Amino acid sequence: MKGVQTKLMEKQKTDAHGPVSVDKLLGRFTLIIGDINTGKTTLTQKMLDLYCLQEGVRAVVVDLAPTIVASNSKGTTEGIGGMLKVFESPGVRLYHCRIHAPRLNARNEREARKLAAENARRIESLFESALSEGAEGLFVNDCSLYLHAGSAEKFLGWIRSLPTAVVNGYYGSSLGSGPISDREREGMNHLINRCDRLIRLKNQSKRTLQG
Repeated sequence: MKGVQTKLMEKQKTDAHGPVSVDKLLGRFTLIIGDINTGKTTLTQKMLDLYCLQEGVRAVVVDLAPTIVASNSKGTTEGIGGMLKVFESPGVRLYHCRIHAPRLNARNEREARKLAAENARRIESLFESALSEGAEGLFVNDCSLYLHAGSAEKFLGWIRSLPTAVVNGYYGSSLGSGPISDREREGMNHLINRCDRLIRLKNQSKRTLQG
């Protein structure tokens, strides 16, 4: 955790309404983090739309937003599960499957771990297909769902296999604590310490940038 705090303090800049620039995306791993309802998916959408304006673009979008069953959920579900809007074309492909929300839908910790492991298997299959496309850009929504049970190092390998990657993930306290949350935070810290550009969203009108 100390290393993460150090990185967040180094080269710190604030930009409340800075324009999204494709030049800041190309050839880099951009990581967007924040609590729920901070605009992670919205900002990722803007970056995806801008990236897709390039001529001859080849990109894959892996959307890991969970399927929320409100009747089975514990606590608030507002702002959770938002998906990216992708207009598929010969150069842009979307990959998505049913993803559980373990902390919200599981009846106990054992069931939560089971759902998280099932998610990890499904997500690994998604990436196996997505990375076979030969794309140059990768956009990932809600990466933290994989980190509940999957390997952060494996995930980083997927990201680094393409020249450009934009990834967002939950990094907050709204969803409580526990073994899954601890593993998720550890995985996100792993990515934070290895990304090229970090965007930490605090609310819709204020964000902190590193790099």
